[in-house]
This record gives sequence, structure tokens and C-alpha cells, in this order.
Amino acid sequence: MGGNLLNVLSLFDGISCGRIALERANIKVDNYYASEIKKTAIKVAKLNYPDTIHIGDVTKVSYKDGVLYTENGNYNIGKIDLLIGGSPCQDFSTCRLLNGENIEGLKGKKSRLFYEYLRIKNECNPTYFLLENVKMKKESEIELNNYIGIEGIHINSNLVSYQNRQRIYWTNILNVKIPKDKNINFQDFKDTDYNYSIKFKVLKPPSRERMWNNGSGRSGFVACPNVTNAKKINCITRKQDRQPNSGLIEFDDFCRFLTQHELEQGQTLPIGYTDCLSIRQAQDVIGDGWTVDVIAHILSYIHIKCKYNNIT
Repeated sequence: MGGNLLNVLSLFDGISCGRIALERANIKVDNYYASEIKKTAIKVAKLNYPDTIHIGDVTKVSYKDGVLYTENGNYNIGKIDLLIGGSPCQDFSTCRLLNGENIEGLKGKKSRLFYEYLRIKNECNPTYFLLENVKMKKESEIELNNYIGIEGIHINSNLVSYQNRQRIYWTNILNVKIPKDKNINFQDFKDTDYNYSIKFKVLKPPSRERMWNNGSGRSGFVACPNVTNAKKINCITRKQDRQPNSGLIEFDDFCRFLTQHELEQGQTLPIGYTDCLSIRQAQDVIGDGWTVDVIAHILSYIHIKCKYNNIT
């Protein structure tokens, strides 16, 4: 690899969950180039990692002969040691069926951005790569397996967090094993500070009452799960004010959504990582993000090899 530090290219970077994961895996970074267009996500990344080099739209990124070409400038970076990214999953997600939408797979406007990841991967031929996406129909998974040339690894975030989040990870990092179950219980993290939670109290318009279903949880696909006393919450999504979402919690005489810090911890983010955003903005970028400790676990298998190569 290029010296003692890694050159990292992160596509669809979001709030730089990959950067946190690298830290937790004790992997040192030389340069971290991030392709992202969502302003609120960039705001969070810049606040927490001001040295991040933001390079703009992924469709305007290319690499040739050691030079990274972007809409924000060109960078003579040499070898890219690690390429990471989670291309948009909306057109793969079976959750679309709950809203009466079709699953278009790679034909969908958002999920076909996978081809941009594949193009850049082929251009830069990184030492290591990691791609994440949602659990999907088998035929779509096989299609991605064939494009990437390896089979994806299925990992549920509930092994390392209190969130049920089934995802697929494609990587050429060798010998990655499924994480051991840490038996993390949401009840140990649930916010009980009334003064803090009151800010996120759910009002009572009819749609919310249907979501709550008097606290009894799902009624067909109408109500959201009641996770008040649950060990695990459901998958954190970009919008909590819809079904499906991570769940609803008994609060006062009605219910509430998860607080911002509960959402952060569900994704194993540092508490306060998104405090620069409003709760709705935070829901959006946290739901888009990675479960950091899953990524750190996968990247730790680089760490084992890097010791030999004096990388860490």
C-alpha cells in the first residue's frame, strides 16, 4: 500500500460513517475523499471531520493514471488503497411494496447509481473495496454478485446494535466472518429524560393514531411496531413519520418517535454526532447511513493484514 497511511475514496459518503469505522478499526487515513451531494450530510461530515476532501457528484468523478478527476478539482493521489460506498437502495428495497410501489432494481433511477460505483472501481482498481446495499430480491442480488465478481455477505446490524437492519456487503477483504452477537438491548439505551424527550413528543393527528394503533403495534401493514419494551428496534429509515419505521414508544398519554440520540446509537454513531441538524434532518441522514460497528468489523480484517505492512 501507499506508505503508512491509507488513501480512501468514499462514494455516496453521507455523514462519513466509513471514517468513524476506520477509526474504530484502528486504521489510519492519509486522505479521505468523499463524494456526496446532500448538503445536510456534508454539514455533519465537515463538522466532525474538517479534513474531509469533498469531491461532489459521483457521476462527475473519474480516475486515471493516479489522478482523481472531480467537479471540485483534480487530485494527484496515486494509488487508492480503499474504495467504500453504499449505493442508493430505494429501488431494491422490499419496503417499497408496503407503499404500493414497484421494485425496479438496477433499472430504477436511484439504484442504477450502482453502475457509477462499479465504473470507478474498475477505473482505480483499489487494493480493497467495500460495497453495501439493502437485502433485496435474490435475482437482484445475483445480478450484483455477477457484476462485482464475488458473493455478498449478509449481516444483520442487530448483532452489534439494538437495531434490526439486514444488509449485504460485497468486499475483497479476505476471511471476513459474521460478527458475534453482543446481545445489545434497546432498554439499556432508551431515553428516559423527560425534559429531553418532550421535544420529540408525537402529536395526535389521525394518521399518527393509525400508526400507533393504541399501542398494540402492527395491524396488517397499517400500524408501526410498538418498541416500548422491545430488546431491538426495527430498521431505522429516513423518515420516522411513516410506516415502516424503527418503531414507536409509549410517552406521556400517547407515544413518541425515537429521539435523535436514540437513532444515532441505533446506528452505533457517537452520541451528538448529528446535533448540528434538526431532528427531521438527522432522521434523513441517519437513515441513509451505515451501522458503523458493522463496517468497523469488516474493515478490521484489513487491520490484521496491515500490521504486516506497517499500515497501523
